[in-house]
Amino acid sequence: MAIGAILGGGITGLLKMAPVFKTTAADVIDIFKGDGDSASRKDYVEGKGWYEWPISHIPVLLIVSLIGITLAFSTQFGFFASLIFSLVLCLTTFALGAIAVKVMGETSIEPVSGTSFIVLLMLVLIFKGLGLSESDTAVLALVGTTVFGGAISMSGTVIGDYKTGLYVANPPMHIMKTELVGIVTGTIVAALFAGLLSLALARGDLVLYAPQANAFAAFAQIMLGGQTPWSLLIVGFIIGVFMELLTGMGTAFGLGMYLPMVVTLPMVVGGGLRDYWESRFLDVAVEKEGLSEKQRTMRLLNTYMIATGCIVGEALLGTLLAIYYVLPLLTG
Repeated sequence: MAIGAILGGGITGLLKMAPVFKTTAADVIDIFKGDGDSASRKDYVEGKGWYEWPISHIPVLLIVSLIGITLAFSTQFGFFASLIFSLVLCLTTFALGAIAVKVMGETSIEPVSGTSFIVLLMLVLIFKGLGLSESDTAVLALVGTTVFGGAISMSGTVIGDYKTGLYVANPPMHIMKTELVGIVTGTIVAALFAGLLSLALARGDLVLYAPQANAFAAFAQIMLGGQTPWSLLIVGFIIGVFMELLTGMGTAFGLGMYLPMVVTLPMVVGGGLRDYWESRFLDVAVEKEGLSEKQRTMRLLNTYMIATGCIVGEALLGTLLAIYYVLPLLTG
């Protein structure tokens, strides 16, 4: 039921954003049209060099990704299925990724869950139509959805970094250079510690909640003949649609249904404490001291820094715990 609510809220949210989608394709086409004319292009400034990262690399990387993904999966799943998988993944990542980033820029919400469910549905239906086995279909669908979700999440992060960089007059070209360096080094570190976490999870030493990953896995099982009743999925879908229309947060409501109390309770307590501080102290200070909007915003940012410190601290502690649990296995 919770998975249905996530799906219903996500799809309804995408439909509500349809007016934003109408201009996305036209914007992308206009960008590529301007790229070929050095006089009209905006990414290169005459006499100063590259201001923005050149968009001409996009077709090149699409071709490289298409060939690389096809070759990487063809040994296990066959050339034709791997080629279809690569085509769907490249096209959806580019097209839906552009939509997701545009939506994020105009609404401050990036529809990762909604678009990822669309990709999951698309991959499952395509590979079932091609006659692949249920196990191969599940692997390709979940891997493809994971890659897609990670890609557009990363694109949203990059856009956020662009916004911050432009505030401090840092050219997009320089921002993109730092992003690429961070991606390379971050991939190495992330792969290492992901391996450590997976070992600890497999041994049962760590119990980590991954609600969205479990939701996608469960939905794939339903699509491939799992035991979950379709009636519950439909009821949850209706609930998600209703909550999205009522509150605009149907996906978040569905995740709240899906997550256990041990995960949701700290979020509720943290949000309540933040609201209490804002109404009891910040708003009082605004009236008493006559703070301007800028001064109020700067004080409000203190809560963001505290929250960021909590998130970073939890991540570091989780990493240290993973090393602690896995190190005996590696040394033994």
